[in-house]
Amino acid sequence: MRRKSATSAASGSIGTNRPTAEDAFAGAARAQQAGQSEAAVVGYRQALSLEPDLVEAHHNLGLALRALGRLDEAAASFERALALRPTLMAAHVSLGQVLEARGDLAGAAASLGRALTLRPDHAIGHYNLGVLLGRLGRAGEAIAAYQRAIALQPGFVDAHTNLANALQAQGLLEASEAAYRGAVARSPDAPGLHMNLAMALNSQGRLGEAMAEFEQVLRLQPDNADAHHARLCGINYRSDVSPPALLSEHRRWAERFELRPAQVHPNDPAPGRRLRVGYVSGDLHNHPVGSFLAPVLGAHDAAEVEVFCYSNGERADAMTGRLRQAASHWREIGGLTDEAAAARIHEDGIDILVDLSGHTPSNRLGVFAHRAAPLQASWLGYAATTGLAEMDYLLMDPATAPDGAETWCSEALIRLPQTRFCYRPPDEAPAPAAPPSVRRGRVTFGSFNNLIKIGPDVATLWAGVLAAVPGSRLVLKWESLSDGGVRRRIGQLFAAAGVRAQALELRGFSPHAQMLAQYDDIDIALDPFPFCGGLTSCEALWMGVPVVTLPQDRFASRQTLGFLRCVGLDDLAATSPKDYVSIAAALSADVSRREMLRAALRPRMAASALCDAKAFTTALERAYREMWRRWCAGAAPTHFDLKSPGG
Repeated sequence: MRRKSATSAASGSIGTNRPTAEDAFAGAARAQQAGQSEAAVVGYRQALSLEPDLVEAHHNLGLALRALGRLDEAAASFERALALRPTLMAAHVSLGQVLEARGDLAGAAASLGRALTLRPDHAIGHYNLGVLLGRLGRAGEAIAAYQRAIALQPGFVDAHTNLANALQAQGLLEASEAAYRGAVARSPDAPGLHMNLAMALNSQGRLGEAMAEFEQVLRLQPDNADAHHARLCGINYRSDVSPPALLSEHRRWAERFELRPAQVHPNDPAPGRRLRVGYVSGDLHNHPVGSFLAPVLGAHDAAEVEVFCYSNGERADAMTGRLRQAASHWREIGGLTDEAAAARIHEDGIDILVDLSGHTPSNRLGVFAHRAAPLQASWLGYAATTGLAEMDYLLMDPATAPDGAETWCSEALIRLPQTRFCYRPPDEAPAPAAPPSVRRGRVTFGSFNNLIKIGPDVATLWAGVLAAVPGSRLVLKWESLSDGGVRRRIGQLFAAAGVRAQALELRGFSPHAQMLAQYDDIDIALDPFPFCGGLTSCEALWMGVPVVTLPQDRFASRQTLGFLRCVGLDDLAATSPKDYVSIAAALSADVSRREMLRAALRPRMAASALCDAKAFTTALERAYREMWRRWCAGAAPTHFDLKSPGG
């Protein structure tokens, strides 16, 4: 603070008790330090009435006003301080914080940027700027800010983590992995960092390395629920894990976390009354689960079922709006504990609670562990058992769950009549084009599946298909193939299997309509194993592209088989790797059949059980009704097959 000279003070205040600006400032500062913001405002304004250009008083007044929530006045005080002293870094930072609180992120970033021109070596400032820029969607600038923070403070773990997140959001997966590894190297005992690294590896299709990181998380934090769920998801992709081992792993998880609650449900046990059915998912948006659920919600018979949706997701889009409109009731449970969410579901009087996630991200299996409803079932979102003793039923179909599959799950198995999926074709799908081999003179195979499904065994088998069809090519398409490092790894994987670089084409992300249009370049789709396609297989068939699949002894390997049965193409399901190659080669040679399928698959699919929302939902409601009748009769959950009407 600027002090008055002794001479001027003496000449202006002899014989009076009038306070000086310095006295008022000091009193205001004491009040502010004591948390008395109102008194501080009065004191600073008194000081400024005596000395209007007192820069520190303008700045501190702004801080006191901000503490009171008077943001517009606070901003004006900071701006006045900066007008008097443009080099006051603290005022730039304070103004930025107020602008951020007012929702002006761009103004906040600009203010913090000006502060950093005055103090360019401030690592935390660059980090905070990166956070603001990221929220503004200015990813490139956010990345640069985090990189500057790390250059100034190499051990800044949060900066490494945020840099990795920003790089991943930009599709720069190799660089993102390096940033996560940098954070892990500096904080090796932080389970969250190993979890982030695991998910980064997962997104590149590097299942083995991701699984090792999940195991490391669990060594550091044995009760980390996300790591347990991710690990269980991962083992479904491994050919070396048998169905009994899959079940054992899921039961081992459940025994660690399930609660065995003694919940009493006062639901009216009238067998024929209208049922309250609740669907629980974190994927009620533009996601395969949302896509498959939408036609079902729209087709439910309101006289039979009152529908509740319990959303655990953070994303909301047009699909969310559609699902919300179709449901009788919509509840957001993302901010609730498992116990609180279960209590809310119990209060809603739900008769049958349906899990749509299994162990996939954003699941709420903990809610089911609390026995939130008298009957609980898993359907749609997870192609395996949950392992939970409190999960009564698992809904499958005859193709996905063949005879003997009852031993693959801890739940009682229900087989729906024809399919466990209901497909609504996308409005943006273009009409199928002629097979590309007609105009190019060579057969093109393709897979638009997640790279995590494509391991060495799959690459070897697909290499055998290419070798059996001279001159053929393979197109792989997945969003992570936009990254150069991922493309190199996949290229090396197929080169090791004997595929020439000229025979392999790798394509990255495209908007949905453009992705569907790229099926015009594919003659035959190749299904991976042991985890086959789901929505991807439906989309290939809708675009007129036949799919060759290799069903095995697990639910996740048999979904495409179910789709093929619905459209009368059972012969494209192989019984062995050798048979897979033979089927693909024979279809390649049969140009007339491929031309016929290109034109006929869409109408055939549209007329099938796969696209009959009303019939599918009626069957689903029959399954719910049978489950309910058995509960009303006091019977324990048991396996049953739901026959087609008249069957």
